[in-house]
Amino acid sequence: MKGRETKYKSNSGNEIIAHSPSLTSLRMTSKPDHKSVPWPAVEPSIFLPLKWLSLASTLLPAAGVYFCVAYTFTFGKEAISNLTLSSCPDVKSGLPPISYSIGSWEPQKLIWLLVLFTHFPPRIFLTMLYPQVWAPGSGKVWIASCCALEGISLVLITIFDVDSIAGFHVHAAFFASWAFGSVACMGVTVHLMRLTGLKDRSELFHRTFIYKCLLLASFILAVAVASVLYPMSQRFCLSWAYSIFCIFEYSLVGMNAAFWAINLHEFSTIYVGFRITSVRYN
Repeated sequence: MKGRETKYKSNSGNEIIAHSPSLTSLRMTSKPDHKSVPWPAVEPSIFLPLKWLSLASTLLPAAGVYFCVAYTFTFGKEAISNLTLSSCPDVKSGLPPISYSIGSWEPQKLIWLLVLFTHFPPRIFLTMLYPQVWAPGSGKVWIASCCALEGISLVLITIFDVDSIAGFHVHAAFFASWAFGSVACMGVTVHLMRLTGLKDRSELFHRTFIYKCLLLASFILAVAVASVLYPMSQRFCLSWAYSIFCIFEYSLVGMNAAFWAINLHEFSTIYVGFRITSVRYN
């Protein structure tokens, strides 16, 4: 909008035209009213779909491990042919263990690190949320501790790999703590389902209870066999014992993923996801 023109004559008789400020110029020079802008505009929150949480926290790490092992079989045949037992340099290993596939050889190590970085944040949410579904005083502290031990041990296995400065024994100790944490999580979950009567509330929970019991028993058996075969293969330089140890090691990853997938499948019958919301001061 243009300003208004005003005409008048000066003392010398010349006509002078004066322009008043336009409305547009007045608006551009005025200060905005910041008090009218709401802050925060909305309450901060984020929704986590359960299906994506399930994939990232359970199936992704197992898929990553199996992909690295398959990549080693496909493109790392030379590395496998040169792999020997650590205590028996003249004895060839028929199968590559997971520790070398995800911790020593490239590009498998980089792939596994990418998988772990993607997996760990959802795993933190799962560790914090899963114990809350159980009633207070029914083993919530135990199951929270076991879940935390399992998740942290997986990270430490990756950090302290077989070629790290800490040495093989530290790597083996963290692998043992991961296996113990997995067994403890499975055992406490099965116990709570029996203690609270959850296994008898529906056909679904009765069926998943049986699956969990089978996975728990199979996992314990696989850990026991692997714990015997590995030192036996190193002590007596038995290539076949080491190969069977690797097979049982592969199976542990799959059984752990299957157990957590069943847990989250039970969640999916009730919840579509989780929402993280902000909380104001009182």
